[in-house]
Amino acid sequence: MRSKNILIVDDEIDIARNIKAILDDENYITSTAGNSDEALNCLSNEDYDLIILDVWLDNSKLDGIDLLKNIRETNNIPVIIISGHGNIDMAVQAIKEGANEFIEKPFTSERLLLSVSRSIELQEIKTENIRLRQKNVYDYEFIGNSIALNKIRSIIKKVAPTSSRVMIYGDSGTGKDLVAREIHRNSNFKDGPFIAINAALMEPENIENEFFGSTKNNLKTVGYFEAAANGTIFIDEVGEMPLQTQAKILRVLTDKQFTKVGDNKTIELKCRIICSSIKNLEKLSEEGSFRKDLFHRLHVVTIKLPKLVDRLDDLDELINYFTDFFSSDNREIIDLKPIIKSKYINYNWPGNIRELRNIIERYIILGEKYDEDEMNVEKNNISEQNVISLPLKNARQMFEKHYLQSQINRFDGNISKTAEFIGMERSALHRKLKQLGITEDNIK
Repeated sequence: MRSKNILIVDDEIDIARNIKAILDDENYITSTAGNSDEALNCLSNEDYDLIILDVWLDNSKLDGIDLLKNIRETNNIPVIIISGHGNIDMAVQAIKEGANEFIEKPFTSERLLLSVSRSIELQEIKTENIRLRQKNVYDYEFIGNSIALNKIRSIIKKVAPTSSRVMIYGDSGTGKDLVAREIHRNSNFKDGPFIAINAALMEPENIENEFFGSTKNNLKTVGYFEAAANGTIFIDEVGEMPLQTQAKILRVLTDKQFTKVGDNKTIELKCRIICSSIKNLEKLSEEGSFRKDLFHRLHVVTIKLPKLVDRLDDLDELINYFTDFFSSDNREIIDLKPIIKSKYINYNWPGNIRELRNIIERYIILGEKYDEDEMNVEKNNISEQNVISLPLKNARQMFEKHYLQSQINRFDGNISKTAEFIGMERSALHRKLKQLGITEDNIK
């Protein structure tokens, strides 16, 4: 393991030398700076694992607290604040501004070394947690080399390094979340969190608490915008947000800050926002169900994802990828391409890549005796003979799918009127349609 690199910032040369000697004896690599200019110069030319920073710096443009604020604007290096004139208020302020610990002079070698080792160890734990979290975020492959997909890759390459907001359009199962992750992966926010939420699945009465967090009875909760600081927030099905929430999201984008529900303290917006929608938001804005001003705020860059039927050149590669993904080490990997292509010849893949993935997973589990009744459900074939041969769960699913498609067609695709007639909340109906794999293309 490499030795840790520590910067000591103190205007008192003797104290800086003493600290350096203590740390050198423990095999730390140390540098010293006497004022803020020297410290910032060191930070621009060297990577450090820890900074030991005195509050009072004579002949310095910035004192220790101001220098700490400056450091926190660019990185998360652990900082230990030291002072010979310390008090509780100063310690609280230092911790509030991002210091890891506060030590009052004079201090023993043991006290210093304990704080140093503890601060470095905590930072290593945080870094490892981020690494593990990002490993899960990027646990996917961007599969395909069709013209349609390469066009998407080209757009991602251009937009990812910017901070521009992106709107992703595509049918269910086309990979909108994957594209959002790919943008995050190649962006300046890649070291921060990636938080994905589905607005269609959020309860309307609690949606603002979830986005902004809340303060009630001195209990504070962290919302998605705060949790996504220095990272990316991906809002799937953004068109399903209530108009009242849309207005508040617009205000956040305009002011670049927000407040928790029940609180007046402003919090700076520090994340990139990517959104997606199955529906055309411009059409929704013309109909009055989506704010036009928010529409224009979100539509800086637009990416439209192709359906699987429009990128069949990628089918072989996708089948191979999902076959490898779902095959265990002790199971012989078979070539599913001829099986799937023969059974699904001229099939339009309404569920897109997600449907293909699910079919391959079932083939891997069940082998070639793949349940034909399940395939009939997917292809929306409903008959008395099929229903009788199915288990109750599958028969109910088949009926619900056929019933809801018929009712939506009856009301010319109007979800609100359909929900009112069948006695369901609009949001609940949307969730049910997603569960059943019913998209706009299925409704005829």
